[in-house]
Amino acid sequence: MERPVPDTAARMPGMYVRERVLIACAVLLIALFGFTAFIARQYHRTVHRYADQWFATGESAMQSGQTRAAINDFRNALVYKPEDPTFQFHLAQALASAGQESESRAYLMNLLSENPGSGPINLTLARIAVREKNKTDAIRYYHLAIDGVWDADPLKQRWEVRRELCEYLLNQGDVQQAEPDLIALAQDVPLRDVTSEKLAGDLLLRAGLWSRALAEFRSVLATDRRDPEALAGAGRAAFELGDYAEAVNYFNRMPRDQRDAADTSPMLQTAEQAQEMNALRPGLPASQQARRAAKALSVANARVLACAQQRGETLSTTAASSSDGLQQLYATAQQNKRAWTVPSLSQQPDQITAVMAFAFQAEAAATKVCGPPQTAADKALSLIASNPAGRANE
Repeated sequence: MERPVPDTAARMPGMYVRERVLIACAVLLIALFGFTAFIARQYHRTVHRYADQWFATGESAMQSGQTRAAINDFRNALVYKPEDPTFQFHLAQALASAGQESESRAYLMNLLSENPGSGPINLTLARIAVREKNKTDAIRYYHLAIDGVWDADPLKQRWEVRRELCEYLLNQGDVQQAEPDLIALAQDVPLRDVTSEKLAGDLLLRAGLWSRALAEFRSVLATDRRDPEALAGAGRAAFELGDYAEAVNYFNRMPRDQRDAADTSPMLQTAEQAQEMNALRPGLPASQQARRAAKALSVANARVLACAQQRGETLSTTAASSSDGLQQLYATAQQNKRAWTVPSLSQQPDQITAVMAFAFQAEAAATKVCGPPQTAADKALSLIASNPAGRANE
């Protein structure tokens, strides 16, 4: 028997139908995947847009001082992007500003575990520690912030953090602990940043680091010799160093209204008096030493007489000795009246040291009995006594 021949033509329509169905299903599946991806992208875009809008609103509220509103806005932003570290950090800052330190610290510590070298995070923790009066943590976090990573202008950011640390320590009265950071601050002043140089100089003045402060202000004056703030700072530093001539020079270069201000005028007057009385300053000619010593003696004698009058005492060489020593000082001055004149001291300069010692003794005795000196001349004499050569009190 002959085998039947397959009817290929009869089978072809069925095969085409199945292939068409498979192709259609594949196309539909691809379309569904594409549509799903499109919907997902649209969803994420919408979510991110809402998150960014809430975040921007929170930033605006913070800048306007509306801290509570900013906290709510940042929380809403985190609803849409709960893992965003930027949103978490700004919420932590807002919480800290609102006094909610515990919650703020929780966010910050979580962020710090992921990014331990972050300068901004450590700085925020330092400020929280300051508000909580935790000095140990404050100093630790400040130093971590100084050594930390900053995205924009890291050198300037680290300098500003160190300045904040120095101000904090000085406000705490801890000059000794502040000193290393103050020195580093002055050394790292940004190039050609006059404002920062003056800030560093002011902090060095607060710490009593007179020589370093003077160097900072001189650096400013090398750029602008008329800068009034730098002149005031340099004058104060020179005054504290006992360099009264230099102090007078700086003060006199200031504008008159600032020179006559309450915080400058007394120093200028005292410096001028000290400049006229310090006979012990090295390098002076004998004639100038004599004039200065005679002026110092005159001021001291006047102080003794004024103190005696304040106590109702009459000083004379024939009066009974007073228990406070003023009578004896008066008698010594009278006995040496002719020898301690300008002409005599010019011829015998070896007596100048004795004259100045007597003037210092008289001023100290009057201060002990009648209280601190009140006039610029008496204040100047007391300052010379404590630092006759100058530049030795830092």
